[in-house]
Amino acid sequence: MELSRRQFFRICAGGMAGTTVASLGFLPSFSAHAETRQYKLLKAKETRNNCTYCSVGCGILMYSFGDNAKNVRERIYHVEGDPDHPVSRGSLCPKGAGVLDYIHSDNRLRYPEYRAPGSDKWTRMSWDEAIDRIARLMKDDRDANFIEKNAQGVTVNRWTSTSMLCSSAASNETGILDGKFTRALGMVSIDCQARLCHGPTVSALAPTFGRGAMTNNWVDIKNANVVLIMGGNAAEAHPVGFKWVIEAKIKNNATVIVVDPRFNRSAAVADLYAPIRAGSDSAFLLGAIRYLIEHDRIQHEYVRHYTNASMIVREDYDFDEGLFSGFDPQKRQYDKTSWNYELDAKRLRQAR
Repeated sequence: MELSRRQFFRICAGGMAGTTVASLGFLPSFSAHAETRQYKLLKAKETRNNCTYCSVGCGILMYSFGDNAKNVRERIYHVEGDPDHPVSRGSLCPKGAGVLDYIHSDNRLRYPEYRAPGSDKWTRMSWDEAIDRIARLMKDDRDANFIEKNAQGVTVNRWTSTSMLCSSAASNETGILDGKFTRALGMVSIDCQARLCHGPTVSALAPTFGRGAMTNNWVDIKNANVVLIMGGNAAEAHPVGFKWVIEAKIKNNATVIVVDPRFNRSAAVADLYAPIRAGSDSAFLLGAIRYLIEHDRIQHEYVRHYTNASMIVREDYDFDEGLFSGFDPQKRQYDKTSWNYELDAKRLRQAR
């Protein structure tokens, strides 16, 4: 169909006139009905919580249906970052943002299952059956192996044949209950992330920095002048917490130093990168300490009062060719007697 210029303008004018008449209500059967989409969180129940997938502990807001209405099953259908959380400020990394998928995953274990000895199949059982079976097995083993007194006749009340592996992502309250439960039964084999990760930090941080725990919060990192990242990859493992390092770098002109055998994402934004050999962490740190001491770059008052620098090391302590003093090549073990500090007449540690 071919249209002339005049015919084209006539059709356009007719269309505009018809639209105007319809909008004025002269054609009720042709009237358009516009409707706004309802806000998806309008009738939701909001629950404030923390993400447990790393030590940053970002704040999350979980929205669920239910609202205490009758015949409505509560179900989480939306998760987002909490803008009021002081550390994350509304941000979530892929782990936190994927919480909703974890909750509704088809692979999530929702019921107790049991695999009999020699079987290759798991069978579902009720919670009552699972609790009864666990309690019975623990009771039988404790009755058979409980140690009330040791060889010297001292009351010890130990149960050494059963151990408990606790969660690393539980709350402080759950951790306290784990400790009370296991200690009350006499268990001595209790393991969790705290022993592997935080146990060594306490014994190292206390004599080095004067406190056996983290000495600052995540937000305080923005005030740093120098940020040393060693033994971790915060840019990938803790991306939401790492933004405070970036803020220190941008707004405080901080120097970021990464010490790691691998060139990781933290090293990609660092000002200095030290690719040390795997296993040489102690040598690197001791070298840094020696440099600071020789060039008088330490705070003498703080080091003297709050670290072990003022303690006198025993004369027979030594380190040579990668081995500390007291090593027995036959037993391949250390006699740590020489690792102690010098003691005075009162058997107290001598200080300079």
